[in-house]
Amino acid sequence: MSGSFSLDYARQIIAKGISTAQQQGLAVCICVYDDGANMIAFARMDNTPLGAIDLAQRKAKTSALFRIPSADLGRLSGSGQELWSIEHSNQGLASFAGGLPVYSSANEFIGAIGISGAKSHEDAYIAESCLK
Repeated sequence: MSGSFSLDYARQIIAKGISTAQQQGLAVCICVYDDGANMIAFARMDNTPLGAIDLAQRKAKTSALFRIPSADLGRLSGSGQELWSIEHSNQGLASFAGGLPVYSSANEFIGAIGISGAKSHEDAYIAESCLK
């Protein structure tokens, strides 16, 4: 994929995420944002906690705005760190695992994904599987 983030590609990412979550016996929300931090697509699997809706969106937004994994922002925003409390900016960011930037085959930044509903390391695993 090169260029902009298409709805078709967003749906492919969501399908991969759902498949991986099902294989792991997990239920998650999957959110896809474009390079301007606008939502393209969203899915909530059955039995995913309602709180995961907002968290998946925040993880995707965090990775879209900063072009880094959401977990990296967590390492930079802890007590005494350079970006302390940044998660309170931009109407709320997420500073834990599950958000990843998405790059085209030409290595152009095109957007981000956010996964929430499981443990952070499981969200991160699902997010990584979406991009393979």
